[in-house]
Amino acid sequence: MPDKHTEQIAARNAIIQASDQAARDINRFTRKVLATRGGRMGSGMGTLLESLWGYSINRQLRERFGDTIELAWLADHEYNDFAVVRRNAPWAAATRDGELFRIEAKSMVRGADESKAHFDEIEGSLGPFDLLLVLVWSWERSDGDRVRPVINGVCLSPARAVARVRDALHLNRGGTFVDRSRCADGCIADACSHHGEPLNANGKRERGTGPEACRVSSKVSFAANFGGMVRMLKTDSDAARATLRRLRAEDADINAFVSFIHCYFPAEEVNHFSLAEWRRLAQSVNVASDGASKSELADRIRAAVPDYQARLVELFRPSEP
Repeated sequence: MPDKHTEQIAARNAIIQASDQAARDINRFTRKVLATRGGRMGSGMGTLLESLWGYSINRQLRERFGDTIELAWLADHEYNDFAVVRRNAPWAAATRDGELFRIEAKSMVRGADESKAHFDEIEGSLGPFDLLLVLVWSWERSDGDRVRPVINGVCLSPARAVARVRDALHLNRGGTFVDRSRCADGCIADACSHHGEPLNANGKRERGTGPEACRVSSKVSFAANFGGMVRMLKTDSDAARATLRRLRAEDADINAFVSFIHCYFPAEEVNHFSLAEWRRLAQSVNVASDGASKSELADRIRAAVPDYQARLVELFRPSEP
């Protein structure tokens, strides 16, 4: 039997490679089974698509690994949705015994003004092989006046990499993280359960598990802004823009995640770069910029230059300090 580290690498790579096929399988299924009239936001369809992804991945894992590895469901509102476990072997979710790693699934409706999906688990709780799955989907015309859910894009990222960029930008916005030696609840340092909890720029807790002394108010327990899948990548200051550009340039996993979000929520990408920067990129790829707004120019570049995101990262790579 291979050692656990080897199993983790093999299983993670297999799941990442199988994810696009899972999306294609689901889209074929929705075409046959889920066409309906009157598709709407807030339908719970995203949760169903996440579940179907799990079933499709399990089928592919059986084909590749036989009776050795499978996805298991995590119940009772735990943070993660799936655990990757050894098939037919003892598994204890409370202790993670028998697990290789975990996967958290988030679905995002393409075109929504603000995605409800949040990735707010603190970095210290994430395992080195844990993954974050993001499914972007939309209602699309099926036949006649019927629509069906379609997965437009899928991204599997190392969860710690996503947490790293989220947390760095949180600090740029004036947020902080609880230090066990200075917890507002006066905890004994070695017994503090709040270490690493995010606080916003006003010192208020972002999660219900933060210090009680940091409640938003007597009526509002916590702010709940931390980890919004689109919001957490917003860069409204020069410092935040520099941070995001540096992290994209030095970490391929972070760059892939940010590029994915910007692809399906392009307004965030447009806002991150100035008009002068879009014009500089346009000039470098021979795209006309005469009189175009940022959005118009970005659309022209996207249509003409398939690898424009890589060019943006390279062109505006921060200089070494």
